[in-house]
Parts: sequence; structure tokens; C-alpha cells
Amino acid sequence: MITADTNLFIHAADPDSLSHAKAREFFSKLDSLEDEFVVCELVLVELYMQLRNGAVFLKPYTAREAADYCQAMKTNPLWRCVDYDSRVSSHLWKWASETKSGFQQIIDARLAVTLRHHGVTKLATANVRDFKGFGFEKVWNPLLS
Repeated sequence: MITADTNLFIHAADPDSLSHAKAREFFSKLDSLEDEFVVCELVLVELYMQLRNGAVFLKPYTAREAADYCQAMKTNPLWRCVDYDSRVSSHLWKWASETKSGFQQIIDARLAVTLRHHGVTKLATANVRDFKGFGFEKVWNPLLS
């Protein structure tokens, strides 16, 4: 099972991003992969926030545009949508109590433990180092290839 972090969805949604074409190319190739692609509700919430953020987008999305965009990701018939499961919280809080990372890393940690709980083994992200140590078989940045 494979998924993508929020940052790849942001680049794909932002025509002004220098990584827009590479992010779109990544998503366009998903059909040819043998792995099942999943999108996580946690990513969609972060994506919604960033789509509306004027510091991220030159032309931020309206509330309706952002919600519609995220809903389209969630209901893509070729993807499965997964959500946070309270059973992973013990793993998250163990990580939080032992981490040497900054407090903001709990967002990525929450996503990582949720994805691993659902069986995701491969993660595409522009922030590879933030997801090391969570047991993914492969973590890579498709924007660099």
C-alpha cells in the first residue's frame, strides 16, 4: 500500500509551485503502480488548511473550493480513504514521550502511525527525514526524481 504526504497534494494543487509538474506527474502515474493507493483524512484536513492559506498559495482557495477539492480526493474511485484510529494513540503518545524532535513533529508522527496502522508501507513526501523511523518499507521524494 502506498500514499502521499500533504506536501505532494499541495504542490499538485498549486499551479504556481515550482514542483507542480512533478507532483502532478506522480499522481498521474498511480494507476500504473501495483500498490493500492490510499489517502488519509488527516492529510485532507491539512490540505484544506493549506489550500486556504494566503502564505502558501498566491491565490488561496475559497472555503467551498478547498472543501470540494478535498472531497474529490476523498471520493476518487481509484483510491481508498483511511482515517485516524484511536487504537494508534498509544503508539503516538509513546513516540511523543521519547522524541528528540520538536513539538510540531507530532503532526507527522500522528500521520505516520495512522498510515502504518492501516498497512501503508510506502510513503511519498517532500519531507523524507520527518518520516524515518516509523517502519515504512520505502519513504522517498518523487519531486527529486
